[in-house]
Amino acid sequence: GLGIRDDPVVHERDQAMEIFKETVEFENGRYVVQLPFRKSYNKLSDNYSLAKQRFQNLWRRFGHDSELYQQYREIILDYTEQGIIDEVKIETTDNELKRPVYYLPHHAEIHHRLR
Repeated sequence: GLGIRDDPVVHERDQAMEIFKETVEFENGRYVVQLPFRKSYNKLSDNYSLAKQRFQNLWRRFGHDSELYQQYREIILDYTEQGIIDEVKIETTDNELKRPVYYLPHHAEIHHRLR
């Protein structure tokens, strides 16, 4: 009728709040909650080859800079222990995880401290 429609933003916000309420947990002194992925998300492009290339470049750099390797290794181990990151097996698919899989291409950030 009158041209009055439900606000889709309100609907999305309600869905996100429902996911939050259903999945929020307190673990090891912090709150953990599932991200509110849309059920009809746009599939991200397959970026595995880009992420792999960046990793290979980083690995070569480690060969020339053992201090960078050690710092990087400590950070990755710490993030793994804290549950911030997980190892994803090559064979793992979106369907097995029940969520989208996207490899995050990255590079090392080096900050030299000035005193």
